[in-house]
Amino acid sequence: MKLTRHIWLSLFIAAVVMGGNAYGQLERDVPLRQPVDYGPKFFDQLRHMSERLRQRGLHRVFQMARPIECSELADNDGEWRHVAFFSENRKFRDWYRTSLDEVKNDLATYIFKGACRNKTATLEVTTTVPVDESVKAYQEGRIDFSEIRIKVNAPVRASFVRDNQAYTFELPYLFRGRDQNGGAVYTFNPRNLSDRYVTNVTSRWVCKAVNMEDVTYQFLICHTMLMGHDPVDIKITSRDRSAVSFGASAYSILSDGKARKDR
Repeated sequence: MKLTRHIWLSLFIAAVVMGGNAYGQLERDVPLRQPVDYGPKFFDQLRHMSERLRQRGLHRVFQMARPIECSELADNDGEWRHVAFFSENRKFRDWYRTSLDEVKNDLATYIFKGACRNKTATLEVTTTVPVDESVKAYQEGRIDFSEIRIKVNAPVRASFVRDNQAYTFELPYLFRGRDQNGGAVYTFNPRNLSDRYVTNVTSRWVCKAVNMEDVTYQFLICHTMLMGHDPVDIKITSRDRSAVSFGASAYSILSDGKARKDR
């Protein structure tokens, strides 16, 4: 299996103020789990949905998206994967998954857990990411795919916000690095298992369920925003390394690959 380049967002930041690391983290190996479901129509629906997101407007589609219920997020194993990315800046290239192999090759996951006593019960979301040095070792043939090491981030609270009718959570799990031009880089993927999180920025996610007439699979559309403790000059990069300026809207699409129960 050929592991594709990680499709996580990287975050360029200039002029920051650092503080002590207050966030917990779990540094251990976890078994790699292959995604289930993702039936034959999944990728066709994802492609058509992606085309219409652009045609109808990202902000408009997000506003029209329906509130997702607790039981939908935490159904069975509650494991969601990143399947598409869009930005309102047209110079920032969009992307979406086109095959099950691409889904399998992305080892990052969002896992929602909790007791759904009602439709808007608070949940916990645990994120997992592969360690870059381990991925490199696999690509060089030094380890098997099953030996790629995974960092498990401590769970954060995902709460339903009635004002925007969406589940909201913040991910403080960013790492410092440098880009090819020497600029400061923050990414969700650690280079080494021993890397420590920075604490001056967090990534805020506001998530709703995609609501389109012929979409029969579960998709989350999440408005993602980078938040800093102090004013900072931030650029967000995708896999093509192009960028948008701080303050521009970006939208991530997650899916658990399952068919909607109301369809």
